Amino acid sequence: MIKVNRIETDDELKAGIESLTSIFIEEYPYYSTWIAKNMHQFHSGEKQILKVLDNQSSQLLGYIMIHFNSKNIVKINGIYIFEENKGKGIATQALTNLCELLKQVNVDLIFVQTRLDNNAVVHLFDKTGFKLIGTNYHDVEQRNNWVACRNLNNIIIDEQNIAAQIYDGFTALDGEGVLNLRVQHKTGNLVLRKVKKEDKKEN
Repeated sequence: MIKVNRIETDDELKAGIESLTSIFIEEYPYYSTWIAKNMHQFHSGEKQILKVLDNQSSQLLGYIMIHFNSKNIVKINGIYIFEENKGKGIATQALTNLCELLKQVNVDLIFVQTRLDNNAVVHLFDKTGFKLIGTNYHDVEQRNNWVACRNLNNIIIDEQNIAAQIYDGFTALDGEGVLNLRVQHKTGNLVLRKVKKEDKKEN
């Protein structure tokens, strides 16, 4: 079993930030600057880094970063399972556990985004009850990302309107629009990863 715990001490926060920065800095060169600019939000609890742990051994398996946009709305800023722990269903368990914890503190909506070609993470959304609702153009990255939402309490609310308030470059998509983008990006990294595994079997 997997559990998700909030980082509490300054030493744990420092270790978590250093780990996530080393992981994401190559793909997102602005990452360390973004962290430094928002350190006050980590200290206030508006942003939090959560440890993904093995429930029996308490081994650290990865991190999740979240941002409380309000008391009832949370945005996931990043999910990372250490390379040696990937492919074991840990991310699915961690995200499921996170949703349960947030529901207990009366969070209604969770938003998350990822690259359009990141089929591995899109598949993770699908498995854990998130719904793709549109795209977000990221000015710094200069590319579109998927935006997904999970309505924890099945409240009647315009999720796309809320997303437009959270993400400056948000564009809502209907079911057909989502399907079309899925088709366009069906050869993203999840498919390529599967091909590599098949190639290894043949060799």
